[in-house]
Amino acid sequence: MIGNPRAGRGGVRQRWDELLARLDRAGLASTGQLTDAPGHATELARRARAEGRSLVVAVGGDGTVHEVVNGLLAEGDDGPVPVLGVVPGGSGCDYARTFALPDAIDEAVALLASPSPPQVVDVGEVRCQGSEGACRRLFVNVAEVGIGADVAHRAAGLPRSLGAGRYVVAFALTLAAHRQVDAGVEAALERYEGPLTNLVVAIGQYFGGGMRIAPTADPADGDFDVQVQFGSKLDYAMAMPRVFRGTHLPHPRVIEWRTANLEIHSDPAARLEADGELLGTTPATFRLLPGALRLKT
Repeated sequence: MIGNPRAGRGGVRQRWDELLARLDRAGLASTGQLTDAPGHATELARRARAEGRSLVVAVGGDGTVHEVVNGLLAEGDDGPVPVLGVVPGGSGCDYARTFALPDAIDEAVALLASPSPPQVVDVGEVRCQGSEGACRRLFVNVAEVGIGADVAHRAAGLPRSLGAGRYVVAFALTLAAHRQVDAGVEAALERYEGPLTNLVVAIGQYFGGGMRIAPTADPADGDFDVQVQFGSKLDYAMAMPRVFRGTHLPHPRVIEWRTANLEIHSDPAARLEADGELLGTTPATFRLLPGALRLKT
C-alpha cells in the first residue's frame, strides 16, 4: 500500500490506519507506507517489485498512480510486475473513473481481496524535453500538449481546498492569456500541420476532475485516442459543459485519430503534461505499450 497523505485534502492520512486494518481482516497480509516527497511513490513501487510483492496499491489521486506505475515498470528492473490496485483518494483520481473503481473503504477492500483476475491494460510512454534534458515517463490515463498542460500548471499552484474545482478555476484563468502554437503532429497514417490549441493523447476517458474528454477510449484496445484540437477560445468556453458529459465530439475543429505512435513538434515549444503531472515541453513522441500492466478491477 502506497499512499499520498495530502490526497483528498488529507483524507488519505485520516483513513490510512483503518484501510490497513480492514485489509488485514480481509486476509491480505499487507504493509503500507505514506509518501513524504515527490517521487517517493516511485521508489516504493520499485522496491515492492524487487521484493516480489504480488499486488501494489496506489492510494491517492492520478499523481500517485502515475508515480507508482513508473516505479513498477522502471526500465532495467527484473522480475514479475505486480498487479496494480487503485484506491481513489485524491481530488482528481480520473484514472479510476474509467473503471468505476470504488473509493469507499468497504468496497475498495472487497475488490482488492476478491479472487477475480486483474484486467490487462495499456500504458503510454512519452519522451519529451524535461528541465534537465531528455525525459522519458510512462502514463496510464491522459497526456496533453498545449492549453491542457498550461491548465495543469496553473492548477498546481491553486489551493487544494478547491478539490476538483481547481481545474475549472485554472481553466478560466488560463484561457484568457492562451495563444495557439504552430505545430506538426504525425502518426503512422496521419499528419497535421497548422495552429494547435491542444493535443490530447488518451488511454482513459476522464481527466480534470471528471471531464469525459475521450468518451470512447478503451484502456485495453492497443491504441491511443488522439484529439488534435485547433479551436478558438470561444470554442473552448462553449464546449466546457459538453466535455463533462462527453458530448463534445465530433467537432469541426477537432481531428480524431486512433494510433499507437505519435510525434509532435511546435513553435514555440509547448508544455506537456501526463496524468496531471508536468513533464516538460515539445518536441515529444508518444508510444503505446499494449497490455503492459495488470489492474485490479
